[in-house]
Amino acid sequence: MGTAILVLVVQACMPPLPPPPTLGYGEPYKGTGQPINVKDSRNDWDITEGNRPMTSEQALEASGDPEYEARRQIAKHYNDQLYSEGKTHRRNGTIMMGASIGVAIIGFLAGAVLASSTLDTTTVPADNMMPEMRTTVAGGTAKGFVFLGNASLIVGLIGLGYGWYGGSRPPPYHRWHTPEALNRPAYVRQHTEEYNDKLGAPATGQLHGPIDDGLGLAPGQRKPPPPRPTRGGGR
Repeated sequence: MGTAILVLVVQACMPPLPPPPTLGYGEPYKGTGQPINVKDSRNDWDITEGNRPMTSEQALEASGDPEYEARRQIAKHYNDQLYSEGKTHRRNGTIMMGASIGVAIIGFLAGAVLASSTLDTTTVPADNMMPEMRTTVAGGTAKGFVFLGNASLIVGLIGLGYGWYGGSRPPPYHRWHTPEALNRPAYVRQHTEEYNDKLGAPATGQLHGPIDDGLGLAPGQRKPPPPRPTRGGGR
């Protein structure tokens, strides 16, 4: 009963096991029906949905990129496995703490009780000069119980600390972010252009309207060449 109470007390001191992260692992972003435009420069790049900025994760989720979603599900399954292993480690740590406390108690009893009961006692009978005398010394058996008790106590304390440490560590969850291989302007643009085609949106370069050079020319129409000079008539 005492061992069980001590295990419960030590286990209550453990921090709660954190669940797997949910940020980035929920339902994929569905988009608002607006075209997605990916613009990049030499030093930076940005993504907009209509006039609203968005992340590469949202762009790839809205476009339904299968590679992105497959990697996201693999990472989510990995976190679920870590959570299951974390619960197993906590159970094993609790068992180890209980066993360690039991070993420590057994060691204490062996060193304090059994060692005392196995002392060698020598009795000297009384005579005319002195009364009866008894001498108690620790023999080999008593010294063995004392050594066993001390060793068991040390092992129990070490096992108690190791069980608590192994059972209280949080799992090394994977915090989701867009993989570097997919977090590139060219990759995101490729999938968002396909997404824009499904929406019936214009091509990426035409999202902001045709280029107007001030002459009222239609897209693709060339500026007419200047008139060639002609020779003047004779005098």
